[in-house]
Amino acid sequence: MEYAALDRIHMEPQDPLPARECCMLLRDLTPDAVDTFLEQVGPGAGAEHPLLVASLRHMGGALSRPSAVEDAVCSRDARYFMESVGIMPAPPVAEAVEQATRRLYTAMAPYGTGRTMVNIHGTPGDEQDIARAWTPEVYARLRHDKSVYDPDNLLRYGHAVTPA
Repeated sequence: MEYAALDRIHMEPQDPLPARECCMLLRDLTPDAVDTFLEQVGPGAGAEHPLLVASLRHMGGALSRPSAVEDAVCSRDARYFMESVGIMPAPPVAEAVEQATRRLYTAMAPYGTGRTMVNIHGTPGDEQDIARAWTPEVYARLRHDKSVYDPDNLLRYGHAVTPA
């Protein structure tokens, strides 16, 4: 499969659209975690639930094994990840998506690792939010490397690491 076709694996949209995406890494998927997830996004959440996608995906395999070389992958201890996507075509819907996203991630926080995956993180917030994609040690190393290779912070959009 060509790299450009990867979005088609999960039938993700091919064109830009206003959406709210978010991800949380989970330590494990206990019965309580499943119940909590379903309370937020399952059949009991109501037909008006605004999230287009709310999924739990298994991690592990090669991703869980340490790399032979130093890298910045910090999701090796997560056994699952939760992702949600909501389409935000107009302000009232956007607010409903934001509220549902906050409720879901607040409810699932006790089962999370406190981290996210940088490529599925969603809209980056402040530096503390961006740093959740890495362990504190890896984030410090990335900040140091950024100060060496990009001290003027030219690459500063999206999930950009700030120089140390």
